[in-house]
Amino acid sequence: MSLRGLDVRSTIDKSSGIPYYEQLCEILEQAMRGGPLAIDDRLPNQAQLCEEHGVSRTVVRQALNQLANDGLIVRHKGKGCFVSRPKADQTLVFERQQPPAHISQVLELGEGDSVVRLDRLRSVDGEPWMVTSTFLPYDLSAPLLDCDVRHRSLDAILERNLGLRLERGRRTIESALAGPAHAALLAIEPGAPVLLLKGIDYLASGRPLVGFLAWHRGDRSRFDVELQRHRAGREGSGTEHRSSARRSARVPDLI
Repeated sequence: MSLRGLDVRSTIDKSSGIPYYEQLCEILEQAMRGGPLAIDDRLPNQAQLCEEHGVSRTVVRQALNQLANDGLIVRHKGKGCFVSRPKADQTLVFERQQPPAHISQVLELGEGDSVVRLDRLRSVDGEPWMVTSTFLPYDLSAPLLDCDVRHRSLDAILERNLGLRLERGRRTIESALAGPAHAALLAIEPGAPVLLLKGIDYLASGRPLVGFLAWHRGDRSRFDVELQRHRAGREGSGTEHRSSARRSARVPDLI
């Protein structure tokens, strides 16, 4: 499928300061919001997207990764990317507050510093799927409280509305046991297994901007990871990936 000739913006503005992959995300999101791409439709493949929009495969991969992270598309190995079924977001907490001690440490906050906290429950086809708790330093993210966070990715809001661009991040995935509060939200039994995703994202300056925890139902979630080796000019150099495993442990409820 091609987006050319359809009633969607299908060109990258190369004079804009907005990164190409962000523009491509917006184009594809527009095509999925009442445009030519319906639920379960297959997106154009990477080669088609490169040719149509005059961008590299790296840009296309970044855009597809972002759409997948936002839950807008799903990947099927050997078949391509498809428009996913819509996820309903319920905002549980969205306010300024004092953070738990371990969040202050992660975000490198001083004594008395506050955060913007955003807790959401995501559902698919009416069934609870994931609970997230996100924390941002208030001194950087105060204007976020005036934004509509219901239907847009947090990354996009931070960059487009607040001018804060995330440069890098770290993710940890581990097994855990649901505490009573999360179990009730996810419609599972207390002590049921969940997948806990922990993350922290940084600005180019190295300052932490976003810290989050996401509890995924263990019977409804799967993580797909794509690895790409980057060589630095001499044999044997490149990106090294390590993984570790440990027993499930009860995670303190944050909501």
